[in-house]
Amino acid sequence: MAVLKVYAIRSRLDDRIKYTLNPQKTYCKGFPNLNGLPDTLTDAVNCFCDDAYEQMTRTKQYFGKEDKVLGYLFIQSFKPGEVTPQQAHEIGLEFVERCFGERFEVVIGTHTDQPHLHNHIIVNSVSFVDGRKYRSTPQTLYELRGISDEICRAHGLSVIDAPRVKAGKHYAEWRAEQENRPTVRGMIREDIDIVIAQAHTLNEFWDMLRARGYEIRINDRRKYITVRHPQAARFIRLRSLGEEYIPRRIAERIEAQRGVVDRNIRQLRTQWQDGRQRKKYRVQPHTPAPRSRKKLRGFRALYWRYLYMLGKVKKRKAPRYVRGELMAELKKLNRYAAQYYFLRDNHLQTAKDVSMYADALANEVDILTDRRARLYADLRRPGAEEKQIRSMAGQITNTLRDLRKQQRICTAIQNAAPAMEAKLAAALKEEKTIHAKTMGGKQYESRKRGGGPDAPHGTHGDRIRSEARSEGRGQSRGASRGGAPQREADRGKDGY
Repeated sequence: MAVLKVYAIRSRLDDRIKYTLNPQKTYCKGFPNLNGLPDTLTDAVNCFCDDAYEQMTRTKQYFGKEDKVLGYLFIQSFKPGEVTPQQAHEIGLEFVERCFGERFEVVIGTHTDQPHLHNHIIVNSVSFVDGRKYRSTPQTLYELRGISDEICRAHGLSVIDAPRVKAGKHYAEWRAEQENRPTVRGMIREDIDIVIAQAHTLNEFWDMLRARGYEIRINDRRKYITVRHPQAARFIRLRSLGEEYIPRRIAERIEAQRGVVDRNIRQLRTQWQDGRQRKKYRVQPHTPAPRSRKKLRGFRALYWRYLYMLGKVKKRKAPRYVRGELMAELKKLNRYAAQYYFLRDNHLQTAKDVSMYADALANEVDILTDRRARLYADLRRPGAEEKQIRSMAGQITNTLRDLRKQQRICTAIQNAAPAMEAKLAAALKEEKTIHAKTMGGKQYESRKRGGGPDAPHGTHGDRIRSEARSEGRGQSRGASRGGAPQREADRGKDGY
């Protein structure tokens, strides 16, 4: 059984890392760790324990996010006597790899100085992949606890299936109860109990509570009903007083004494429904939100323009010289398209982004390679579970295959970019020259003044010459077919 808690680190991240990796708390003689400190139950993911703080700081500086939350501390505690120190460390390391191994730098230390073993996990708040910050919310903590429970089940540990959630008390209220002093919440509970014993309906309950000097907020803009004691300065939610003081439970308690529970619950539902029906909406003129398009830069812009030019070449819409230069590149069209989608899916634009991504891949490949080597070393030990170890090693091998494929794509992009840039510049220059000659050159102007076969309608001289040629062809055809007398008659009619 493992219990997971999270705390935000807003200052002195280095002290938290030192405490996590403290050799006196994580001591374990002869523990074989590759990324951690010798003879300790420590390890790191996407960084090294020796300079974890410096690597996390460089990541923050690169993306310009050095303020606010610096990191998160996760504490994973185990039931005393249920796990060994090595097993606790293995569970914590598996949890880190599944939850943060792809995007964040993490250090982990298993503390053995207490009866209950627990893992201290420090997560950098800024991702080294895209610079986005990790946001810890109740929803994310719920998901992480589910993953932690799943790993514990896989290792044969007990899990809390239905945790009991108990509302905590404010320290001032707890201290007042210890000293037998009255508290505001206690006085509100007493007044509500008295009014419930006197009221016949829920509406009468609210009226009697107001008669005692309470202010009650019930409207459609509020999710919870709040009340303020006459001697208090702040409003308090009824649900914070306990399960016996939520509106539905108050209605049930009134019904138990007066036998009108159905009517009270209907009143409560109608009250909320009427509040929602009182909402008024005004029709506003349609104003579509402006769409901000992110401008492409670097390698991504180069690939986009190059693929566009190759598309023109493929459809024979590019000039002849450009087609001749880029015809051989059509064989690589699918390869270039796959590289562009790789840049788009991983949010890479500039050469620096590709280089950093390649470095991150190399680091992850090294970590997984070392981990697989440790599995193979465990396989040679007597009594090892061969099937399970080979399955884990096979998963790592598949992951390494994908990572190395991405490394090859990064290398191909870095090698192909200079040649693509040169060819694209030459093609654009030639296309611009041809366009200038076609639309604004001397050749176009001379044809426009003199007409000719390329003119849309021709000049007056062109039309005369065309009519003369057609007439000559008609006379030759007429002479061969005996049409001369008819032509002479026509001339007489015309007066020639």
